[in-house]
Order: sequence, then structure tokens, then C-alpha cells
Amino acid sequence: MFRRIILEDWTHIVPIVSFAIFFVVFAYATIRALKLAEKHREHLETMPLDDASDASSHHSHPTP
Repeated sequence: MFRRIILEDWTHIVPIVSFAIFFVVFAYATIRALKLAEKHREHLETMPLDDASDASSHHSHPTP
């Protein structure tokens, strides 16, 4: 009887562990983003999202 209770209780822990992992990763990313140097932050702000000249060189596949 006790063995059945112990084996069924692990399902209550899984959501708590998954939320804890998600929270730690989110907190780490948020803290790291807030601690970025102003110069680096400005550099990231001015980067283009899509550059036509770079996109063609990165996505080109050799033809057989």
C-alpha cells in the first residue's frame, strides 16, 4: 500500500520541478539582459534583423 502511494506522488513533483527550471532560466536571462553594458546594448539595438547581402551567403547551398 505504501509503495503505491510513493510511486504515485512523483507526478505532483514534476510540474514544480519544471516550473523551477523555467523560472531559473528566465531569471538568469533577465538579469543578464539588465546587466549588459550600455555600449553593447546600443550595438545590439542597431544590428539589422535581416541583411540581404549576408542572407544570400549564409543560406547558399552547393549544387551537386
